Amino acid sequence: MKKNLTITTIIAFVLSVGAAMAQQRPQYSQYVLNNYLHNPAVGGIENYADIRTGYRAQWIGLEGAPKSFYASAHTMLGQPRRTSNPKSRRINRYGFTNKNSLRSVSPHHGIGMFAQVDKAGLLNTSTFNVSYAYHLPISRYINLSSGISTGLSNYSVKTGDAIYFDTNDAYLTGAVPNTAKLDLGVGFWLYSPDFYIGLSGTQLVPDKQDPAQQGNGDAAQFHRLRQAHYYATAGMRMHFSKELAFVPSLMLKKTSTSAVALDLNAKLMYDQKYWAGLSYRHQDAVAVLAGASIGDLFDLAYSYDFTTSELNKYSAGSHEVVLGFKLNNRNRETNSQWVW
Repeated sequence: MKKNLTITTIIAFVLSVGAAMAQQRPQYSQYVLNNYLHNPAVGGIENYADIRTGYRAQWIGLEGAPKSFYASAHTMLGQPRRTSNPKSRRINRYGFTNKNSLRSVSPHHGIGMFAQVDKAGLLNTSTFNVSYAYHLPISRYINLSSGISTGLSNYSVKTGDAIYFDTNDAYLTGAVPNTAKLDLGVGFWLYSPDFYIGLSGTQLVPDKQDPAQQGNGDAAQFHRLRQAHYYATAGMRMHFSKELAFVPSLMLKKTSTSAVALDLNAKLMYDQKYWAGLSYRHQDAVAVLAGASIGDLFDLAYSYDFTTSELNKYSAGSHEVVLGFKLNNRNRETNSQWVW
């Protein structure tokens, strides 16, 4: 059933940016499979072209709930890096890679692209970015990369899809047309065979309010909502044996108007091909995740979120599917070497 336009727009914003109206970018439970989503420094980290698509249907059963789709691709430039096979690496007594069993790696460049479509209520957002990264070995064991991304985001409110009662609503007067905004992101990624630490920022171009919208109530608020997002991520891989590894990780998210939000993740990996785990998103959801690498060409993963906020009274959770492809995989690697 269609609702009053003002009410529907408010609901759309709440669903898409959270109760505090802080997070404006889509959230994904399986971002650990594709850290390139929020950090351009990950681009080109592998020896092959990493192509991924993801679809998320959030808060099933709730009218106007967010639905998001993305496609990303990134690759290194030049010859494949010289790396050791994870299965042949020697593991020390602490469960980490023996540094003497590693081969040296070479500096290299990485390029990539990212496209995303997000729909929440009457609000539609589409984004297209391109990125560049440079990877530099600090030692045989540790590498550092930095990256930058840029592109455009387009925002639109489909006023024609709503039934309304207030004919003076600012959204009905054309006050919120399609709006294109410049995107800018930067990131750093410190990584080894056993851990990673990342820092990044997205939507870093200041959002200047259109003078025509000043003092125009809700319409002006729409133009002020876009703000910078900051991310800090970290994870490690600890081996119980050559076949079994434990991978805990976390993400901290922050905007200029919100408190820090926390995601915690933990998964078990078997034979570098199969994995299952749990994810906790503070005051929002608990998710179960599972996936598998199928040969050296592609991998598939699925997650289901159990909502823990007040929205659990109205929704049946969230579904997310991620499909990845490894193109130009000359070393026939069955699993990611650096992102796990």
